[in-house]
Amino acid sequence: RFEAQLDPARPEAAPGVSIIGYGEVSTVFALAELPGRVCKRMSGFRDAEAVARYAACVRRYIDFLEAEDIRVVETAILAIERKGLAPVVYLAQPQLAAEGLGNSVLHHADDATLRARLDAVLLRIGRLLRSNRERRDGRSVTVDAQLSNWHFGASGDDGGEPVLIDIGTPFMRKDGVDEIGVELFLAAVPPGLRAFYRRARAVERYLDAFFDARNLLVDAVANFHKEGRPDRIPLALERVNRWLAEDVPDLGGRPIRAEDVDRYYRSDAKTLELYLRARRLDRFLRTRLLGQRYDFILPGAIRR
Repeated sequence: RFEAQLDPARPEAAPGVSIIGYGEVSTVFALAELPGRVCKRMSGFRDAEAVARYAACVRRYIDFLEAEDIRVVETAILAIERKGLAPVVYLAQPQLAAEGLGNSVLHHADDATLRARLDAVLLRIGRLLRSNRERRDGRSVTVDAQLSNWHFGASGDDGGEPVLIDIGTPFMRKDGVDEIGVELFLAAVPPGLRAFYRRARAVERYLDAFFDARNLLVDAVANFHKEGRPDRIPLALERVNRWLAEDVPDLGGRPIRAEDVDRYYRSDAKTLELYLRARRLDRFLRTRLLGQRYDFILPGAIRR
């Protein structure tokens, strides 16, 4: 019923909706009719077969992470059929306590707690990346390590046990091929740019970074800028570089400097801003000039 009432160009106009966050092909809602839940809407699927492949991939990803002792929040995968339109998927999860969310920890926790939370995430990343080296089945699995993708339920100095809440992009490869494929990402790219992205293997290169320990952590620490807490980057780098040098020296990660983080963030922010402008233009052309439906929900102005 919510999907039938939703206008992606004006999502707040739907009754009882509160937008929590945005991804490249997703939007996270809280809905009055589903109290205690958050729902991530995923669009860009070509047909029901594409939805089935995606749902199966997410389920395999969750199973694999849990087999590696990485807790994943309970997630229901809901495929929504739409008359005359391609299906969409909603990932429904419990609405967790705000103070346990990683971005809240980054903003409000003391230094000791933040160090403990970072160490807990690093422990799990190391477990995954080492397993990738040891396995002989051709499969590699990783996660997006940004603190905002985790929830920490415990308090105190033990770091709690982090629970992964963002599993909408299964970072999983088989024999070097991304199991999620590239079409879901390319669907959000304006048609005029899609061929360029495909030739440049832009999606594959974006996913590559998450399978390298150093690149993964540069991205995670750079997110401190977006969260408005660059003052905590030195603390994060102290923990990350200690981990690279002492805990996972076999993964070959060079120390990360603050300049590396700043340069990465500036480049990433510029790229994403240009991409968002192109998508806004695509939405304008489709909805205002061609009278078509634009099925992706775009954020307003973003402070970077």
